[in-house]
Amino acid sequence: MKKYILSFTFLFLLLIAASCNKDTADKEVSDNKYKNSKESKTVENKTTPTDNTVKTVSNSNLFTVETVVKSAGKKVSPNITWTEDGKKASLNDLKGKVVLLNFWATWCGPCIKEMPDLSSISEELKSKDFRMIGMNVFQQEKSAKVSDFLKSNPVKYTILDGNQEVVNAFGEATGEDIEAVPTTFIIDKNGKIAETIIGSRKKDDFLKIINKYLN
Repeated sequence: MKKYILSFTFLFLLLIAASCNKDTADKEVSDNKYKNSKESKTVENKTTPTDNTVKTVSNSNLFTVETVVKSAGKKVSPNITWTEDGKKASLNDLKGKVVLLNFWATWCGPCIKEMPDLSSISEELKSKDFRMIGMNVFQQEKSAKVSDFLKSNPVKYTILDGNQEVVNAFGEATGEDIEAVPTTFIIDKNGKIAETIIGSRKKDDFLKIINKYLN
């Protein structure tokens, strides 16, 4: 019995270490606003010595969630809409593709750490029936705004600026409250939530899961 209790405790602590709880974020944000961004091999803003002009990366892949339509059934993905390059876009439009939807936050160290791997996966699978989307959620008052964060931490995939309505919709669809980030959903080609991944993962782990639904 003692053996089972120790094993459960170890797994619980491992999950905590790989994710960030939204309720504890405010306590850490003010002193650690960009502490973890150094780990993600990012491009920082630099000032040129000649004209003092700050070079920044445009947020051409950042869009705002406009509407949220709740799930039509158990494990069916809610439909999220946004405007991309002047055209309406939605999760429903992506049926026929495997979608990796990654819930993250600018204050979450494990989220930031896995972003380079997510960018790499997005580039490797861009010729496949695959789409990667990052969903910024649980924005904290003292944390970096997503637009500012992406200027110094650019990624190779679409980022949506989400809200609590998105979080609630996916919680209802999966039957589980979403309390921590990163939380990643794999949506299959039929628009169903096939996998829910709580906590960060390495590139190879993500690829193994994605390829189950691509092939």
